[in-house]
Amino acid sequence: MSSIVVADAGPLHYLVLIDCGEILGNLFDRVLVPFAVRDELMHPHAPEKVKNWIVLRHPWFEIAPVAQTQSVRGLHRGEAEALQLALERRADAVLIDDMDGRAAARRLGIPTIFTVAILELAAEKGLIDLPTTIARLRQTSFFISQQTLDAALERDKQRRQQS
Repeated sequence: MSSIVVADAGPLHYLVLIDCGEILGNLFDRVLVPFAVRDELMHPHAPEKVKNWIVLRHPWFEIAPVAQTQSVRGLHRGEAEALQLALERRADAVLIDDMDGRAAARRLGIPTIFTVAILELAAEKGLIDLPTTIARLRQTSFFISQQTLDAALERDKQRRQQS
């Protein structure tokens, strides 16, 4: 079964910063990004590493137009376009960290995946070492509760013990 996801800027930004951008191509068949998200990732204040990654050619990665942009109250343009693109392309999920964005996706019936869940999935598939990767994530400006990180690390520890 083919898996198509649409990514918001946040997950891509942080995955690239911790050298995990390429794992998306191992986890999903296609990763789509609307132009507004591309623009956020190419912003002059974005890290060079992120700007350089976004312009590289990845066979599984596509910057795609949204047929009709609709503003969604409480969401930035990139989040709104990501949700719209997910609906238009009937994506399996949207990669998004923002709580308001995830709530809007749920209201629209779009499954969501957030950055730490992507890392957990990659660890399950043997693509990364989760404790090491989360340590790298903690060195960035990424914000997540310690409780969420501890729960992810505990699930990973249990999974490895059962293997």
